[in-house]
Amino acid sequence: MHLIKQFAIIIFILFCGTILSDFFHLPIPGNVMGMALLFISLITGIIKLKDVEEIANLFLNHLAIFFIAPAVGIMLYFDIIKGQFIAIIIPTIVSIFIGLGITGKVVEFIVNRKVVDIDD
Repeated sequence: MHLIKQFAIIIFILFCGTILSDFFHLPIPGNVMGMALLFISLITGIIKLKDVEEIANLFLNHLAIFFIAPAVGIMLYFDIIKGQFIAIIIPTIVSIFIGLGITGKVVEFIVNRKVVDIDD
């Protein structure tokens, strides 16, 4: 029963994100908006981590299952994808390197930043 309550919280947040995205005609998908709402709710304490932790761990432990449908979709439309392979792979590789570079710079900045003494 505890997992059902936690699952209901996650689904409710997802539903709220979808409603917000659709109502305000935002270019952000509803599931991403729901994740942002969940993050904000966790940070502000509206939702306690213990209220969703078990179901989140269950989802993470079975994450591979969620990739089956996209993999099947790729196999079904392989002929279409094959014709556009270069147009798909080049931006993907470039975006990976951009993401790695930005992540590296942010981590470098955080590690090297100096703590400012308030008394100075």
